Amino acid sequence: IPVPVMGGVMLLLFGIIASVGISTLVRANVDFNCPRNLVIVSVILVFAIGGMTFNFGGVSFSGIGLGAITGIILNIILPQPRKDDHIL
Repeated sequence: IPVPVMGGVMLLLFGIIASVGISTLVRANVDFNCPRNLVIVSVILVFAIGGMTFNFGGVSFSGIGLGAITGIILNIILPQPRKDDHIL
């Protein structure tokens, strides 16, 4: 299979994976008006799709694994919004 064809297939594949993930979040009624949620989703997408690699003690994390670990950590450390916080 020619390299340009594989590149197009990979582009479509990763785009569909990201779209399905966002669709799942929307169906689960995740509030994207909340900056906390936007930060978590944005960082996950950049880390997972952007090809970032993190080496920790001889173990390498990258791709979807790094995105998932980053999302879990951000979900734990970022403060939950107060009930009376509203974005206009």
